[in-house]
Amino acid sequence: MKSIDPRDDGSHVPPAGSDDTWQESWYLLWYDPLRRAGGSYHVGLQTPRGRADVWNWTVVDDCVAGHFESLVLPLPSDDLSDMRIGGMHFRTLKPLTAYQLDAEYPPTSVSASVTYEAFTEPFAFGLDGEGVTIGSSHYESFGRVTGTVRKGDRIVDVSAWAFQDHSWGPRNWQSLRSHRWICATFTENLFFSVATFVTAQGHRVSGYVFDDGFHGVADVSFGARIADDGYSPEGCDVRVWTTDGRGYHLTGTCRATAVNTHDHGWFAADGMCVFEMGGRLGTGLLEVSEFKSPPPQRRREPVTTAGGAEE
Repeated sequence: MKSIDPRDDGSHVPPAGSDDTWQESWYLLWYDPLRRAGGSYHVGLQTPRGRADVWNWTVVDDCVAGHFESLVLPLPSDDLSDMRIGGMHFRTLKPLTAYQLDAEYPPTSVSASVTYEAFTEPFAFGLDGEGVTIGSSHYESFGRVTGTVRKGDRIVDVSAWAFQDHSWGPRNWQSLRSHRWICATFTENLFFSVATFVTAQGHRVSGYVFDDGFHGVADVSFGARIADDGYSPEGCDVRVWTTDGRGYHLTGTCRATAVNTHDHGWFAADGMCVFEMGGRLGTGLLEVSEFKSPPPQRRREPVTTAGGAEE
């Protein structure tokens, strides 16, 4: 972990010589299990390509009530500290730690208006390595969201654990052949962000447990369950071991799911989750992306035909 400059709250300019894989993203996630409402809001600025992408969905009654997605939006002239794009308006209230987000989904009557306040200082680390190219510069924080969601004449007050991140640098979604990620909050002193990536170079573990301090992750098994549609996550049975020998077992049940897509057929499915660990309940996200083609090691193995000859 390293400190992050408050000036990094806003938009970044690609360094000289950057190719068209350079991108910048901003993300906010929250889920309120008592009101059965949540939101997932992601913008990607593909600055060298002159375009932007948005994944924007709001949950009401544990169903995706509002959903906007586009991969070919015009690149906005706004700074990330105060930006309108894809039905969203998000703006910085306090650099790195507090934001206001409003989302609308015309012509429906669904909307959301929430304020995010971090209970952590932002912590920075790179996501790249061992074949993964998804964000060389990156920071994130955990906090709470308060506000309202509206559907028709019905207005629901919400209050929930939340997660926010911001990253920039070269990004190749296709470098992720498959991955799993959980983001889970139980208390202000106990939260998880744990992932596994499968790339052309193999398998990689990433992330941390915060349990009265940061603990790096040495090994994780997700036990993800996928619905019969072949992509929607239903839940997980997760075991995490940290680099200092701590072990954690948590289970998750997805309450609402949606799919996020990107170029070249890449997609990932997200499930807003209620997690349980040792009698404690928490909330967060389970994200799953399955292989779309044979894994690299399978392609390297000789194929034996019925007659016994190798191809």
